[in-house]
Amino acid sequence: MTHEKDTIAIILDDVLSFHHHMEETFVMDKGIHDIGLLESAVNTPFQTFDGKDLYPTIYDKASQLCYGLAKNHPFCDGNKRSAVHSMLVFLYVNNIEIEYTQQELEDMIIAVADNRMNTLDLKEWLIYRTKDEKYKD
Repeated sequence: MTHEKDTIAIILDDVLSFHHHMEETFVMDKGIHDIGLLESAVNTPFQTFDGKDLYPTIYDKASQLCYGLAKNHPFCDGNKRSAVHSMLVFLYVNNIEIEYTQQELEDMIIAVADNRMNTLDLKEWLIYRTKDEKYKD
């Protein structure tokens, strides 16, 4: 697995860029509903306490990033799309590829949005779908 100290983080500018591209691509309401909620969702996965990551694995970080963006509703529209895209890009830049169908991906983010899936469930969903066994916890 990628050493956590070598983790490439997603930052606010990344998520804003992803979302801006979606606003140009899809028919959706534009804008940020609450910048504070957006900052919280993006920064939470990378928080530390006493020098230790609060979300220690790549999967913990990815699931928290997706969950936070989906549940905080920081954008006027496209929160679930931005959440999924940010999570997938975060995994990809950290050399983790997951296998899924479009329907599985849609079902997953809907389950997150309607409280049928929490961050631990999402973490397990990601681990189960990881292509390369060496990256699994």
